[in-house]
Amino acid sequence: MGSWGTAIFSDDMAADVRADWREGILDRIPAEELTAKLVSSHAAQADDPDEGLVFWLALAAAQYETGRLRPDVRDTALDILNRGGDVARWEEEDPDLAKQRQQVLERLRIKLAGPQPAPKRLKRPVPHGVAFDVGDAVLLRSPGGKRAIVVVVGHSPGWPKGTENPVVELLLWEDTGELPTQEFMATAPPLYTDSEVPNPLRQGTTRIRPNLFSVSTAQRASAFNADIGEVIAMGIPRPPAADYRDGSVMSGDAILSGVQWNWFGVFMDQPRYEAMRELTRAHTRPRRKRWTDLFKNGGPS
Repeated sequence: MGSWGTAIFSDDMAADVRADWREGILDRIPAEELTAKLVSSHAAQADDPDEGLVFWLALAAAQYETGRLRPDVRDTALDILNRGGDVARWEEEDPDLAKQRQQVLERLRIKLAGPQPAPKRLKRPVPHGVAFDVGDAVLLRSPGGKRAIVVVVGHSPGWPKGTENPVVELLLWEDTGELPTQEFMATAPPLYTDSEVPNPLRQGTTRIRPNLFSVSTAQRASAFNADIGEVIAMGIPRPPAADYRDGSVMSGDAILSGVQWNWFGVFMDQPRYEAMRELTRAHTRPRRKRWTDLFKNGGPS
């Protein structure tokens, strides 16, 4: 969950690590201190057998591209790469993607093992995001022709520092060709997930929780545009399904995944999307909150 390609930073956690590293450098935090800070703040992911691979490779790649690769981080990443990285996990999903991932990891291994670039002076990036208000409903399209709807339910801190990312819920919607009503967009369940880090201290089955998404626009190429989708309604009165401020794979009543707008199209054409839809159908019902009175008065704008 959260990967939209085989590149090192085509993963929500890897992108977060890179953004945190660059933000720390811009704030003039010494590289050694910043490394310890990131390892501490991402401790749960760094220690996880699967996510730890993503974390250490992302940290090493982020440090390399800024000319500040720490020897201990380099050694950890090279050890991971020499043991095959996470190619086996990709192989389970798609052999062709596994080959692409293997090529990506080999290029990274060569960079990390070779001469290191000089430290680079970073500049704070220019925001490329499109502003969205709470209540905006967006129709998304995938390369394979599927359509989906997300509704903005909040905002989270974005990149560059001082900007905000829209937090959206991806609705359980059966596309029959007609756009849904505003009542549907306010009451339909968001997609749920069973993704979480195994916790030996927690008893019972895996938790089923709503999956919300914080949509970042770190690059101009990832900005929202007409090829990705269009706003179809505004002012949809839809409160978040849960408090997304504590939305990690370890804790909280929801999971908050960091993605880019173009990730949704790729995700909609993957088996995981349909699996989450089936999971949601089995565990949720539409919300019903004061809709009779609201629509007697003409409904939301």
